[in-house]
Amino acid sequence: MRIRALRWAVVLSVFYGASALAPGTAVDAAGAAPPQAPTVEDIVARNLAAKGGVEKLRAVTSVKMAGRVKGPAGETPTTSWAKRPNKMRREQITDGQIYVLGFDGMTVWQINPLVSPKAREITGPQADKTRQDAGDFDTPLLDYKARGTTVELIGTEAVQGVNMHRLRLTWKNGTIQETYINAETMLESRTVMQVEQRGRKAIVTLEFSNYKEVDGLTVPFHIRQLHNGRLMVEITYDSCQFNALMADALFAMPK
Repeated sequence: MRIRALRWAVVLSVFYGASALAPGTAVDAAGAAPPQAPTVEDIVARNLAAKGGVEKLRAVTSVKMAGRVKGPAGETPTTSWAKRPNKMRREQITDGQIYVLGFDGMTVWQINPLVSPKAREITGPQADKTRQDAGDFDTPLLDYKARGTTVELIGTEAVQGVNMHRLRLTWKNGTIQETYINAETMLESRTVMQVEQRGRKAIVTLEFSNYKEVDGLTVPFHIRQLHNGRLMVEITYDSCQFNALMADALFAMPK
């Protein structure tokens, strides 16, 4: 869930005149102090405001998204459900067969029709990643300090001709992610994370675009996933619904 197209401006309440400058502060020919570089707090505040504001973000209880996944094997329909605090379900249809991955807050399970029509519990790295993803219901910068995440501003740099604020987020469990925020829109443009898969390390990049406003929040309706710079998956969403009623049974493993 991410972001609002109509971003909120951050208004600075303090104006610096020449008499307010500390001794030795540099001024330009017109007597104005050079512009201040943004701080982490500035960027986080503007980012959350651009997403719709803290109160709107905290008020989201569920998200349903439907669209299409395009990968090496072709394009397939997909639907995902997420419910606060950590329930999730994802369905994907391939060759008329429905593949399901679910988490009810305790058990990670899946239905893989190529293996069995029955649901089965899964463990290991895939289950751990599913739990982590489901637990990250909120956008990472919302209440990040309370969750034990640290955020560092690496700098502002041009990426493909667009100025980006580059943040480094370190989760409480040690996971590190770099987030690039468009300096004009204050929306996430990409995230970069190093992961380990089957004993091999890879750089996974997610690119976000085609933002659309839904109920005052803005969602990227197009996501690209790259591994070591190679495009692996593209997701194009057709619809997004917030705060729909979702029974807990939707996320429970079928008996």
